[in-house]
Amino acid sequence: MWVSRLASDLTSPDDSGVARDRGEYLALAMSLRVSILVLLLGGAACERAHPARMLAVDAIRVSAAARMRTDTVGDGAFASSATFVLVDAENTAADGAYVTLGGELKDGSGATVGELKPSSLWVPPHESRTFALVDRERVARPTASAARITVGGALVPDGPPRAQITDLHTFDDRGKIVAQAYVVNTADRPGQIMVIGAFHDAGDQPMTRPFQMIELAAHDRRVVQFVGPVGSTRGTIFVGDAIF
Repeated sequence: MWVSRLASDLTSPDDSGVARDRGEYLALAMSLRVSILVLLLGGAACERAHPARMLAVDAIRVSAAARMRTDTVGDGAFASSATFVLVDAENTAADGAYVTLGGELKDGSGATVGELKPSSLWVPPHESRTFALVDRERVARPTASAARITVGGALVPDGPPRAQITDLHTFDDRGKIVAQAYVVNTADRPGQIMVIGAFHDAGDQPMTRPFQMIELAAHDRRVVQFVGPVGSTRGTIFVGDAIF
């Protein structure tokens, strides 16, 4: 799947949007480091019960309405300017799966100018999630004009994640979407949970993907809220990485 960059994709949104994005990608950097370990541990647990099962790659549909941008990734001494892609992937199968996306950044001639670090998210059946794929070296790629997004796999676990979102509600607040929900820890022990918001414009193109890190006691829940940028018409909340 190819994603072309619009000229506006390289400009920063309003001030509040920039603050959300920069915080978002600090957690994203941590998320990318943790996600592979989580999946490997999950695979080992499944192997003890029964062999891990993978969905067919063509069950995952990657949207063409993606957004490529270059902005600050990380914070403080770890901050850098990097090119990244916000892109949606839909799980068309009857089973939920941990879906992994990756890809490459291309210039106008089709040459590869950067690699997108793989990222994994839980995607329930017949739902979609917004991925944030960052240049593997966390640098800006000014010659990148398109991205080739690939599906690395879709692992079906024994059961759904222990951290869940319930009672999702969205509404318009003077031209921007507000999303509210409960994040629930169904596990028998405390957890640190990354809760992610995702907002789209009228063309269904991703705009921002803010996050919160939530610590929850066993069998506890908490209200979470995200406010989208001006011009957002759709918003949602979902769970990223979780540590128990």
